[in-house]
Parts: sequence; C-alpha cells; structure tokens
Amino acid sequence: MTKLTCIQSFLPLVLAVVAIVLGTAPSLNCETVEFQQADGKTILAGPISYRTRDTTSEWRTDYNFSTDSCHNYGSLRDGLDTFEYVVDAKTRTVWAFLILTPLLGALVIVQAFLAATCGSSSSPGFRGRSMGGWNCLGAGFLVTGLCQGITLLIDASSICEDNPALQYLAAIDPDLATTFPEPCARAAGYALTIVACVLWIVAGCFIVAVPAPVVIRERPPQDQTVTYARKPDGTVEEAFVAVVKGTPVPQSQSQ
Repeated sequence: MTKLTCIQSFLPLVLAVVAIVLGTAPSLNCETVEFQQADGKTILAGPISYRTRDTTSEWRTDYNFSTDSCHNYGSLRDGLDTFEYVVDAKTRTVWAFLILTPLLGALVIVQAFLAATCGSSSSPGFRGRSMGGWNCLGAGFLVTGLCQGITLLIDASSICEDNPALQYLAAIDPDLATTFPEPCARAAGYALTIVACVLWIVAGCFIVAVPAPVVIRERPPQDQTVTYARKPDGTVEEAFVAVVKGTPVPQSQSQ
C-alpha cells in the first residue's frame, strides 16, 4: 500500500475516532451547558446529569444537591421524595440521538477500518476497491455528523430553559434558585460537540471527494522444483516436488 493510499484510507478513520470521542465526552462529563450566578456558584449540566461548582463558599448540602462529580438527574429524587422533574420533546430527542450517534459512528468506523485494511473483498487476487462501497462509507460519516448536530438542540431544550437541577433547587430553596440566570450559557462540552460534528462531516466529505484508494492483495510468487526418476522399464515419474513461496528459484530436472 502506497503512502497516498494510506492517507486516503486512514485519515477519515482517524477523524472519525476523534469525533466519536469528542462527541461522547461532554455527555459523560456533564459540562455541555452551565448556569452561573454572580456569587460564584455554578451548575454545570449535560443531557442526563449535572454537577455543582462554587468558588466562594459551600453549597447547602442538607438537600443532597451539591456534588463535585456528575450525578444523574434521577438521583435528585433521593433528596426529595416528592420531586419529579419535567422534560420537553427536544430533550427526549437529544437523549435519543445521544444513543444513536455513537452506535452509528462505531459501526461506520468498524466498516472504515475493514475497508482500509482488507479492501472490499476477501479474495487474495483482489485489485482495487468498490467505489460504491467507498461512497457508502462517506454517506455514513455524513449521516453520523447530522445525528451529532441534532444533539446541539440541547441549548433550546428544557435542559437549558428549565433544567431539572434548577427545578429541584426551586423546590428546596426558591430564593437561591432565582439567583441563577435562565436560559443557560454554552459550556466547553457544547464547543466539543460542534467540533465533533465538523469532524464527522469533514471525514465524510473527504471520502466522497477523493477516489477510492487502490488496495492490491495478490498471492506471493511461487516456484516449483520437480525431480523426476526413470524406472527400469523406461517410464518416467515424479519423485519429488518442492513448492517455494516468495523468491523464485531456478527449476531443475534430473532423469
């Protein structure tokens, strides 16, 4: 495989791997959006979890709210048995595509890896690569980028406009809840999601724009050494056959 073929084969794959990491990390680290008040208290939130940060004083901890690590919104029910948070259709859409995007992305990445290392056929004598299959990979990356982009709806969803953590805070301490601005502000995780979306699209456009790289998979050269023996009646038969793979060797024949 030539250097150019390696670039054509593996560059989209590398971009896609970086994209799936960047697109998934913000959801796990609950730093997609944030709510920051003037006193230095901050609520960092993701699609499914939140955490708190305070640069001046301690949060009230008697309501099981303050946490330095990401806590699922469902855990808020442990601090207030009667609490039930409300989410809108956009939030549920974000949840759905948070699951769909990495699954689809992982599937296309596996296909791209197989295409880069094995070509589109397992035949040892295969030359080249199916252009249709190559373009399908590009379409897969583009669709994954579109799915990743849909998760950006989080800043227009109830996660941003009526966050479950703020709903809980309003139930236990209304005065403190009113000090937090609504809607949210975009945090580092939102920017990472945008980068991931761009990387998916770049990987897809690269595959669509660049011809399918040529992958040559041939059997190694072989040579045979055949030894014949003459019988007493004058007939000749094969006495020994040696098959050598790789470097050709001179043929010899003895009678």
